[in-house]
Amino acid sequence: TVRNVLESSPPQPGAQVDVMGNLKGDLNTVKDTFALATVPREAYGLSLANTLPYLATSLSTVFPSWNLNTEWPSQSAFLNTILLNPESTTHWLHFLKPIQVGWGAVIISFLGAIHWGLEFAEKQASHDRTRLRYAVGVLAPAVSWPTIFLPVEWALTTQFAAFCTLYYADSRASAKGWAPPWYGTYRFVLTAVVSVALLISLVGRAKVDEGHTRLTKADLKERLHKRPDDAKEFHDWAKEEQAEKERMRQEKKREEQKRKEAEKKAKEGRGEENSGEGEVGC
Repeated sequence: TVRNVLESSPPQPGAQVDVMGNLKGDLNTVKDTFALATVPREAYGLSLANTLPYLATSLSTVFPSWNLNTEWPSQSAFLNTILLNPESTTHWLHFLKPIQVGWGAVIISFLGAIHWGLEFAEKQASHDRTRLRYAVGVLAPAVSWPTIFLPVEWALTTQFAAFCTLYYADSRASAKGWAPPWYGTYRFVLTAVVSVALLISLVGRAKVDEGHTRLTKADLKERLHKRPDDAKEFHDWAKEEQAEKERMRQEKKREEQKRKEAEKKAKEGRGEENSGEGEVGC
């Protein structure tokens, strides 16, 4: 009979479950997963190196997002030395966007191309395997490259979904024997790193959109031209210039009027002299 093999025997009354042993076993499993002992060192090292630009661009969005949500200029002299003006910070965020999205498109396309390489190396044909590999190889760049034309939030969200979908396809391929046994574990770690980087970028850019202390150009101009004795007013140089021009025009008008009056009096004086000489001659 095979009953004793197919059916588990009931636990003995005096037997104790080794909880700590099971816990240690689970911890060792997690440790082995992230250690990637079975993964070739070359593939592991190069793949981690490829994630560095993604991590760098993601972490680089943290400071600009904090900068744009911090009042500038601030009351702290130290913050004023490290903070950038809003225009420079916005330019920096726009500069990072094509680098991060473009690099993500390259990585996704490369992950799809791996399936084509594995299929080309096969000696025996398999319809299901070939269909999956070619589909992944075609869909990966078809989904990733159009994201460079999307707004950055939509682009990063789409790439996040693409990375997760590719991980599912890779883990299934590894489970079916269509990829090396270590490939599923290897892809899990890399997908986790990239996903964390994407979440950092999305949260940082969301904080930029929620900022309420960012200054517009008009606000910045008003802050820079505030009077020390009255924070609600700023010196209006254009108005002062118009007042000065009006004062000079009025002064010139008064001088012209005085000159005309002087000429009029001079003419009247000469007329009286001429009339006096005529009377004497008679």
